[in-house]
Amino acid sequence: MKGDFSKWGLTPADNFSGVLHQQGRVLLDQDWNAAAQIQALWRDSVGQDVVGGGLVAVPVAVPDSFKLLQAKATTSEVTVTLNPGRAWVDGQHYVLDAAAPLTLLAEYFGPPQQSPAATPASIAAGVRDAVVMELWDDAFSAYQDPLGLLEPALGGPDTTERVKTQMALKLLRLQDGQGCSDLPIADNFGAKGRLSVTPSPTSVIAGPCPVPDSGGYSGFAHYLYRIEIATADSGGKARFKWSQFNGGLVGRGSFTSTGASTATVAISANNAMIDQSGLDAFYLEALAFDAALGRWRVVLSADATLPSAGTLSLSGIAGAWPAGSTAFFRLWNGIAQIEDFPTGLMLANELKDGIRLAFDPATADNGNYSDGDYWTFPVRSAGTAFDPSVWPTNAAPQGVQHRRASLGILEWTAAPVVDISAADGEIHDCRQPFLPLARQRGCCTVTVGDGKQSYGQFKSIQAAVDALPADGGTVCVLAGVYDESVRIARRTSIRIHGCGAQSRVRASVDAKNTAQPAFLIATSSAIVLEDLAIEAGPRSAVQIDNAREVSVRRCLIQMRDLATLWQAIYSRGDDICIEANTLEVLPRTGIPPRAEVPPRVGRPGAPAGVQTPPAAINPGLATRGGIQLAGGSDRVRVIDNLIRGGIWNGITLGSLVDIQRPGDDTPDVPNSEDPCHPCKPPDLGDDDPDLELPRYVSAGDLYDIEIARNRISDMGINGIGVVRFFNLANGGDMIGVHGLHILDNVITRCNRRDLAQVSQAMLLQIGYGGIALAKVSDLRILRNEIVANGNSYLQPICGVFAIVVQGLQLDTNRILDNGLRTGEPVENAQNGVRGGVHIWLVLPPMEQPAYAASSLALRSPRRRNNLPAVALRDNIVSAPLGRALSFFALGSVTVARNRLVSEASTHRGLDLIAATVLIGNLGISNEWTAKLLQIFINLILGKDPESKDLCELAKVEGTIQEPNPNAPGQTPVFLPPLVNRWCSGKTLFGENQVTLDLGEAPNIDFGISSILLFSLDDIGFVDNQCEIVSTNVLYLANAMAFAGSLRVADNRFAETWMRALTSGYFIGLMNTTTDNQATHCLRAVALPAEQIVFKDNIALVRAFCPNECGKRGYGDRD
Repeated sequence: MKGDFSKWGLTPADNFSGVLHQQGRVLLDQDWNAAAQIQALWRDSVGQDVVGGGLVAVPVAVPDSFKLLQAKATTSEVTVTLNPGRAWVDGQHYVLDAAAPLTLLAEYFGPPQQSPAATPASIAAGVRDAVVMELWDDAFSAYQDPLGLLEPALGGPDTTERVKTQMALKLLRLQDGQGCSDLPIADNFGAKGRLSVTPSPTSVIAGPCPVPDSGGYSGFAHYLYRIEIATADSGGKARFKWSQFNGGLVGRGSFTSTGASTATVAISANNAMIDQSGLDAFYLEALAFDAALGRWRVVLSADATLPSAGTLSLSGIAGAWPAGSTAFFRLWNGIAQIEDFPTGLMLANELKDGIRLAFDPATADNGNYSDGDYWTFPVRSAGTAFDPSVWPTNAAPQGVQHRRASLGILEWTAAPVVDISAADGEIHDCRQPFLPLARQRGCCTVTVGDGKQSYGQFKSIQAAVDALPADGGTVCVLAGVYDESVRIARRTSIRIHGCGAQSRVRASVDAKNTAQPAFLIATSSAIVLEDLAIEAGPRSAVQIDNAREVSVRRCLIQMRDLATLWQAIYSRGDDICIEANTLEVLPRTGIPPRAEVPPRVGRPGAPAGVQTPPAAINPGLATRGGIQLAGGSDRVRVIDNLIRGGIWNGITLGSLVDIQRPGDDTPDVPNSEDPCHPCKPPDLGDDDPDLELPRYVSAGDLYDIEIARNRISDMGINGIGVVRFFNLANGGDMIGVHGLHILDNVITRCNRRDLAQVSQAMLLQIGYGGIALAKVSDLRILRNEIVANGNSYLQPICGVFAIVVQGLQLDTNRILDNGLRTGEPVENAQNGVRGGVHIWLVLPPMEQPAYAASSLALRSPRRRNNLPAVALRDNIVSAPLGRALSFFALGSVTVARNRLVSEASTHRGLDLIAATVLIGNLGISNEWTAKLLQIFINLILGKDPESKDLCELAKVEGTIQEPNPNAPGQTPVFLPPLVNRWCSGKTLFGENQVTLDLGEAPNIDFGISSILLFSLDDIGFVDNQCEIVSTNVLYLANAMAFAGSLRVADNRFAETWMRALTSGYFIGLMNTTTDNQATHCLRAVALPAEQIVFKDNIALVRAFCPNECGKRGYGDRD
């Protein structure tokens, strides 16, 4: 900063924040100036930190400020037209005041920003130039604007200056890939030429008493010297100018030409200071405001002398004197070439009064020295104690500090002369809008900080929610810990967004010291919780009650291990999305666990090691964990969650209501918590099966539930299950779900708690396992991994269990090892339902009329839509104990391409009848009318028909309903098929691999079959591979099938030698048993006997005992 100062130069590293004046002390210029410098340094730092550096930020209140409108190029210059206004340029504020758009000259950068500099003549189609706005602070003398800044009442000189921000428009030729940002336009002071200033060495007069004779600074006054880079001379050599007054010797005068390069200047202002400066020779620069450039610049330079007071004599004039009666000028001590003061000399060359300079050599393009670069250093008169180490020593320039940022990019369309415009899309805007700080919320309507780790507009989430307008908004929860319970009631369109695990909300208690959920969303819609850590217990972390369109996303939800009825998320509402959350259990007390740095490579447990164990989790001893979807919930998506730990279901379906208080919904039977953590075995049975009527019933069915891509592990009971099973014989209810899609989940290590022995009354009505359901319509279980659930195979564990399903699709699942094998004998197994897939009854999908009381009703208008009752394909099911597959159906059934394995059997109840697969179909063929069935039964029983012609009897009376003789005029009608009031039962069991692998069971035992299929309609048993591996267990048959019509073809039946009486036993009203291969004999029976095709089968036993199976059915024509 130019000016007649005694001292100048503070840096941000000084960390000064103000100036304090001492009483009675004279105010010095350096005190005033230091205060101005401190304020400027703070302003510049704050501007860059708050608004942003490296950009032109335009306040949104004046959005068109500095917008580039047009550009024009000739072969000699480029002009741009832009709007006036105000903006922050690289953090510095600037105002361009005008009533209309301005057209300003833009000059190309030279070295060091661009070397060689581009020229207007090089513009061509496809060339791009960035328009850069350049600001810098400069001293503005009162003599530059005497009418505005000089005070006439003072009657004398006024040398107080102003700091003025100057502006220039610059052009930078762009290369491919360059755009608005990251352009090489910043000053690199580390690459600039350096200056060292040293005093002359001291000489001493020798003698008995040595006396200093000369050396150091030899001037007789105190000054602030300024060394400033000047424009290069006509030969392109770098120059500098200097001033002992820091460039502060200025004035105004009138110009009179006296020759081609000579003139005089009559000094009209500040002549006393010039006359008394002690100088009689100068380097003069006249300055004027250049409207084309929009800034002050040097317009004339000359050598000057002071031949007489008040008059300057000029010679070697370059440039033109500014217009007007008087003009502003600055006087320097002189100007010299940098090469005259080189580095590397034994003694640097002297400038003046013992001041010696040494410059780094200029580069070929002078790129290390820019016009205006300057150094300042104070000097004190000879004899004054002074430390010359404050002088520059191999120092980069102190300034000028330029602020630069891109305004826009010019995309030239032709060579000069050429015009382009923003309206034609030829000028790209680089400005960025800037909001006031009070409005810079992004998506955040309000912010919340805990006052410790972060600071927001509120310290409480509840207060922030309450402050939102009626139409909602976004609450941004900054990092911190918030001990509160947030209630969102009767609100809409609220989004609460956190900073992930750094934003932790811990549930609190109410005025009665009753635990509350961390978030309660009641009677509200369009509510979102996301990216929060939510800690609660014993109440739910998130409770959704009578709400719709609620989403809980990407939250870390942790339950303290306290006894409770509530699961981590309790949801009763419509259109709910629970997505990408982690639900887990915390210890009862203590801080939550934190991530730890893993061991280094090569050490035990290092992630780079082979088969390293997973991080330990807290499975929980008392809290339930998981998610509960309460009765009445519609259209709920539970997707991409990690659910681990808790003593209840991973996902619970349904809730209960007390029949004495029908409006009082409860997550489960009260007082069913485990009081001693843990000592109460889980029991999902009816609350009291001895009561004549149930006390609790379902709070309502659920509709359209999607459970997809979750990982559910380490739960106490089921991975996915209903809240309770009820004693149906006692009038109990069932938890119903309509449209339940369970897709792509991993369910493992659930059912980890020992189960209570199921009561005899509930023995067949309750099931535990990976998935345990009651009443479901449109059940789709696809592509799931249901593996390793249950502590022991002695407990009744299933992979999938349901009581009644309407429309089952179960495809491409892996259901393995549910009920892990232990060393205990099978005889110790608890009674109950167990196995791979066990569903008591599967009904066909039915179209429910709007007035139908139940979607499971068998009779209703348009009751069938011809979809299969069961489609069970491409699964791998292996049961450690019990059947791999069991269900009874009504409707068409497809069981195809499955791998079905049973590893042990209890040989109790239905296990005795079928050890691996049990399928029954109660549907009947569409062939039968009531009368035809009656005729056929009589035929089977051997009763002679009343008519002498059986064929005529079947064709006529089995087809036509004879008119009632007591109803004259009645005409005959066709008899309807029986399936009009029932369902068909066609069953396809094909391309399956079925294995009963009993291994070396220690005791001799007996069973009837491994596979048992029956249908009142048709069974196709084709292309299967069925085997029994046994040592001590004997079976009547490997496979047995009974059907109205039966086709057994292309199967392979294999049993351990002599462990089966027959390989297969097949009975049908029509029976085709052909092309099978077996270990033992096959038996085929038809009723009536002539309705059979039994041929082309092969039995291994016939290789040893040719007459074992008889001749029929083994290669002989039937």
